[in-house]
Amino acid sequence: MKCYDSSFVIDYLDGSRSAIEYLEAHVDEPRYIPSVVLFELYQGELFSRGPPQFERLQHRLGWADPVPFTATTALETGVLLDELATDGRALTPRDAMIAGTARELGATLVTSDGDLTNDELRSVLDVETY
Repeated sequence: MKCYDSSFVIDYLDGSRSAIEYLEAHVDEPRYIPSVVLFELYQGELFSRGPPQFERLQHRLGWADPVPFTATTALETGVLLDELATDGRALTPRDAMIAGTARELGATLVTSDGDLTNDELRSVLDVETY
């Protein structure tokens, strides 16, 4: 089971060969995109040239199921942040919410974001790069 971070989704949408090959290599696994990632992508659409193309973006993300940020996800995110704090490590709120979503699902977080590929986070969450 894979949970995709914004860095992966953006690379995929931009046609990154490594992102496309990674997705193709894991085609038989359940795939999820946290709602926080969707927010980041929609926010990016607002600042793109021309009118936002939300429907087009949603269509291009049909390969993964969206995952809402719920009260249970918030609790899991808090627990994850507490575990990281004992090692002196912190995450931005959005990165924490994405990592918390992956952990609640029991999924591997797929990312190229340096803040999410550090050893401290890997000690509390399964993280893969592509």
